[in-house]
Amino acid sequence: MNSEWRGKAGTAIAACLWVMCGTVNAQVTEGLKAIGMENIQCAQTPETTTVSFENNVYRSTYSGVGKAVDACLKSHTEGNLQLVVLENRMPRLCVSLPDTLTEAYRNGEIGLQQVYERMGISVDTDKAMEALKDAGKEEASSAWKMDLVVYPGLFLENNTFAELYTYAVNLNPAVEMDLWKGGKVTAQVVFPIATNLGGEMKKIRPGIIALSQDVRFRHNLFGKVTVGNFTNNRIGAQVEMKYRSDNGRLELGALLGSTGFSAVTAEDGWYIGTRQRFNAAVTASLYEPHTNIQFDLKASRYVYGDYGVRGDCTRHFGEYAIGLYGIYTNGEINGGFHFAIPLPGKKWSRKGFLRVKPADYFAWAYGMVADGKYIEEQMGRTYNTRPDDNRSSGFYQPDYIRYFLIKELQKEKSK
Repeated sequence: MNSEWRGKAGTAIAACLWVMCGTVNAQVTEGLKAIGMENIQCAQTPETTTVSFENNVYRSTYSGVGKAVDACLKSHTEGNLQLVVLENRMPRLCVSLPDTLTEAYRNGEIGLQQVYERMGISVDTDKAMEALKDAGKEEASSAWKMDLVVYPGLFLENNTFAELYTYAVNLNPAVEMDLWKGGKVTAQVVFPIATNLGGEMKKIRPGIIALSQDVRFRHNLFGKVTVGNFTNNRIGAQVEMKYRSDNGRLELGALLGSTGFSAVTAEDGWYIGTRQRFNAAVTASLYEPHTNIQFDLKASRYVYGDYGVRGDCTRHFGEYAIGLYGIYTNGEINGGFHFAIPLPGKKWSRKGFLRVKPADYFAWAYGMVADGKYIEEQMGRTYNTRPDDNRSSGFYQPDYIRYFLIKELQKEKSK
């Protein structure tokens, strides 16, 4: 009789735990859906609640993380809490909140700033993703949903520090769509608005038209393959590999590309050359958290065969990124500055299949050398494989996210 009673009691307890887990999962999922997060999964054990999400709504990476943490704290989770931050449905960061921290916040013993200060943020997502492997289907999937993103384009070039002599202003709308996990397609058209240049620069022409596949391996290794039409009249394929330390301060990478010439001409329309040119690079990046300065060093074989080194120094001011760079290649020197600034619209909700929005950031770079051997032999020539390639978009650096989460919270309190 006692054994029968114990068996029934055990079954009842298991059923109650299952119902409670389901309720908590639903609360967390609905809380994240309410703030516009996508690709949500949730799994729970008696010790830990693990949830993954992707921010395609808030412009800045730190705002998206902050909104998600706040939503999960408002749900009645038990035990430790860990959040996996996704980009293109691939894990980028893991945010960890021990049960002592969540309980202290919910009991009113500490505020949100103390949560941000004490929570863990790491590039290592292996254990968290292991906990989610049986979590089931994603909620609010971003797959096969389309964005029409309007990118501004600006080209300026002069041969002295004082005299401007060529310019081009373009509008570059792009259709962007997430396909499957890590897969994305982009189709962009360049519309000239104003220019004093001739030839292709006065024509409506293809921009970046590309298919890309992101992959993530264990131990903070990332890979990416992109094929298509790129910037600077290149068409072909590029493979990238990258390693990031757990704290995200050190990043090492390599890339290899094979591209041909691509241009719109009066005689041939869209002309694609058959000659392939190979480019390659090894890269190193270091983030200094006390000053929010990012140092980048790249040794490259550029598109037209010259070999050189480029160094960048970029300061992050929230969503603004401003930097200087210098290049030494085949005995020639160039340098300049670059920046990325946010465009209007901190939040763009997605309703239905199609969303129309401006680019999140306007990015631009200026080089001081505009004539001579460096220009004639097209030295230091590279290309971009995506329209939003800048130092603010998708910047998932743990120290950066923590610092500006706290700073934005302090700014809100001071109003």
